[in-house]
Amino acid sequence: MLKLNRAISLILISCSAVYAGSSYAASCGGVNEYPNWTAKDWSGGNYNHANAGDQMVYQNNLFQANWYTSTVPGSDASWTALGSCDGSSTSSSSSSSSSSSSSSSSSSSSSSSSSSSSSSSSSSGGGSKVTIQENTTGFCNVDGSVDSNNSGYTGSGFANTSNANGNGVDWAITGDAGSYTVRWRFANGSSNNRTGVLSANGSNISTEDFNATGSWTSWSTTSTTVNLGSGKKSLRLEANQGSGLGNIDYIEVSGPNVAATSCNGSSSSSSSSSSSSSSSSSSSSSGSPQRPEFFVGNITTNGSIRSDFGQYWDQITLENGGKWGSVESSRDNYNWSKTDNAYAYAKQNNVPYKHHTFVWGSQYPNWINNLSDSEKAEEIEEWISDYCSRYPDTEMIDVVNEATPGHAPANFARDAFGNDWIIKSFQLARKYCPNSILILNDYNVLRWNTSEFISMARPAINAGVVDAIGVQAHGLEGQSLSELKNNLNRIADLGLPIYVSEYDIARTNDQEQLAIMREQFPVFYNHSSVVGITLWGYVVGATWRNGTGLIQSNGNPRPAMTWLMDYLNR
Repeated sequence: MLKLNRAISLILISCSAVYAGSSYAASCGGVNEYPNWTAKDWSGGNYNHANAGDQMVYQNNLFQANWYTSTVPGSDASWTALGSCDGSSTSSSSSSSSSSSSSSSSSSSSSSSSSSSSSSSSSSGGGSKVTIQENTTGFCNVDGSVDSNNSGYTGSGFANTSNANGNGVDWAITGDAGSYTVRWRFANGSSNNRTGVLSANGSNISTEDFNATGSWTSWSTTSTTVNLGSGKKSLRLEANQGSGLGNIDYIEVSGPNVAATSCNGSSSSSSSSSSSSSSSSSSSSSGSPQRPEFFVGNITTNGSIRSDFGQYWDQITLENGGKWGSVESSRDNYNWSKTDNAYAYAKQNNVPYKHHTFVWGSQYPNWINNLSDSEKAEEIEEWISDYCSRYPDTEMIDVVNEATPGHAPANFARDAFGNDWIIKSFQLARKYCPNSILILNDYNVLRWNTSEFISMARPAINAGVVDAIGVQAHGLEGQSLSELKNNLNRIADLGLPIYVSEYDIARTNDQEQLAIMREQFPVFYNHSSVVGITLWGYVVGATWRNGTGLIQSNGNPRPAMTWLMDYLNR
């Protein structure tokens, strides 16, 4: 279960809410009533539990699950009471960590034309600041020209992108991982606001507004605050509408040990956050893992791949058929058929394949519990070795899944390897799958147990065996955006690329699902540390959680799916 102090806190919150519940009202329309559960353990199973954030009605009171639970709503600390169902008002989010909604998460609101509000948060990185003018170190390119025909600029001139969509300006900086404030001085003499997309090492971060300034000789500033990884960062501001950018006088960047750097030479691939993870692959003797391009993928549907999969998704994960308990339910008798199909699809369609999962305290073969510790160690190594021999070109692997205390840590692996079982599991994965991205994946740490996850993950990260972090993203429907951003930033501070590994939105109401998708998905998509997103199912009636489907079985999309495909230009 949870660490003691957090458990006590949640118990107090739960008990307080249960006994005070009648003092306020909650909206219960459309919510499952106990024991009509909201989630199931696998795609073919029964609905038999609730996930973090799921709501249920019991005895005319509304409750919200704090984590995976199958207890009676309100009976223990896994639930928080939201009030009676007799009224229409709804209490605030029951998350015990809601107090964390302050801090730098608000920094992603990049469209503000005022430089003062966002620059004030830049001091957290250490106070360094660099201003890059045209034709100086750190100024790399302008798709247009450096001009000096409009007065009021500083330095030798300004970057003019010729009023063309797709044109932009490129700069290069270096610095430590952390929060950066990026500010531009610009002029926009047109009558309309102009917008541009900011990217770091090829990954889009945010869309910036450049308001009309009245004339081409009137200058203003706009700024945004983003989280970036350590090492070199190639920044680009690119016009994403027909009028192009405004004229850019300079860029000013504040952040931890930031400095302008040469535009030539290597930089970390597609996401700036990845540079700090270079040591994680140093133990590989046969090469360094190559991270795929940014993707938005999905999983198989009841173990199969629909004919429309490639129309929507550019990465694939096998939902259940690749888990150890599915592959080797009987000792030394393997069933690779589901994995064969998914892996072959990925190779034939040139999309990355992620294996889910090697070491997990759920859906593993029961026979391993009867073995001695040494035999358990041998079987774990054999399982990993056999997989890697059969599928050597697997791009990504969830090596250890849900190891945070209170989630589903693999006790059989602890028996086999002792307290360093996480590190040992990754070492075995690196030994046999040297060219795969090795991921530490966990359940709903964007909502709960963020601190516990970070404490669990840090020793393995410090040991240099982990390539990336996987954050499942179930049960985020009721979470505040500020808390979501804050927790994502905290995990990004570990310094590794992040895969949003299991995202879904459990809402049977189309407009509610659409509203949440429009609010949350851009947070993941535009975060500098997020390098890929996998949604957890897309066909109504064939997903792990009720209400998460995005298209009907006949292919008709729900509004959230229509919006998502438009957002991705698919």
